[in-house]
Amino acid sequence: MACAVGIKYVGLVMIVYGVCDALSSFSFGHIAKYIGRMYCLMFAALINYTLIITMLLWVPQENQLWVLFILAGLWGVADGCWQTQIAAAYGTLFTENESAFSNFHLWESLGFVIAYVYTPRIRIRYAHIILLCVLTLSMVCYTIIEIREKRKKKKVPEEEPSKSKDDIESTIATAL
Repeated sequence: MACAVGIKYVGLVMIVYGVCDALSSFSFGHIAKYIGRMYCLMFAALINYTLIITMLLWVPQENQLWVLFILAGLWGVADGCWQTQIAAAYGTLFTENESAFSNFHLWESLGFVIAYVYTPRIRIRYAHIILLCVLTLSMVCYTIIEIREKRKKKKVPEEEPSKSKDDIESTIATAL
């Protein structure tokens, strides 16, 4: 971006990203209740696939500044979805394990470190290709997790909790 139009727009582009990220985070928290987490994440993946392929094919030019703002805004929308829905997935999948969120943030931070180390050392085209591969692997793994969870829920029907002797006696006593 800085090569084609200079660095004077970096801050504005990042503001667009941040605003879209915040609005998206708020929105997908509510949207997921109606359409489900899986569809939200598929939508975010579709946005990311589109953006990465666009960045692979697009050659930035000075008169196309508006494209940078659109790319940043859409990336913010996708990131807002990822952040809210992955946190929701961890909260649902690991109800009895308090360390799940810290473990998630550990691996997320490690991914950032790895990306920050390799990105300046390779061509941006290869960084985008790596991003496409990681996104694909992530979506395949997430789909497997969702399928396994649905199968597990089907196998274990929700049973009515059995009443203890004290509960039965207190029910009889209040009825009399």
